[in-house]
Amino acid sequence: MWCLTVAESAARCESTKSLTMTNGHPRRLAAKHVLSVPLSNLSWSRLAWFSKCIAASIGPFDECLLWVTLSGVWRSSENWHLFYRLRESYGERRPLHEAPGHLFLQHEAADLATFIGVALLSGWDFYLLPDMDYASVFVTHDEFLEFYTDGDALAGEFSLSLTAAKVEHRSNVGTSDGRDSSSE
Repeated sequence: MWCLTVAESAARCESTKSLTMTNGHPRRLAAKHVLSVPLSNLSWSRLAWFSKCIAASIGPFDECLLWVTLSGVWRSSENWHLFYRLRESYGERRPLHEAPGHLFLQHEAADLATFIGVALLSGWDFYLLPDMDYASVFVTHDEFLEFYTDGDALAGEFSLSLTAAKVEHRSNVGTSDGRDSSSE
């Protein structure tokens, strides 16, 4: 994993044809499938499973960017010690506001799932942006996740995984509202 500045994270997004930068945040231009998962009713005892499920749903990828765009909303939920110890295991010592992007390689999928779990527990807004652009994810402190993809199979697999685990979700198959999730 490498940590990236805002400018470095934005440059990676600008090279992706399905994303644009709006107000300093990535925005999905359109998606055939948008699955929304409310997080308020999610059993947090299943956080490890859910984090792995999210990481698996956006593949395959050679590289995936986890970009934290908002922190500090739920300060009592943030575990800065754990977060910085995880980053330090990669030799990263800059604070989150200096390097909010986390670029994971394919073989670091378990680490990606771990960072997703920490971000979920902390109540952060973040994006998951894989390089192969099959899918992307936006999570907000307002307690919902949005999964975007044009792939029928990817949308179906993610929905089936959630259904099998009895995780509430809704699918807007065949529609894309194009709204800017970063402003919510």
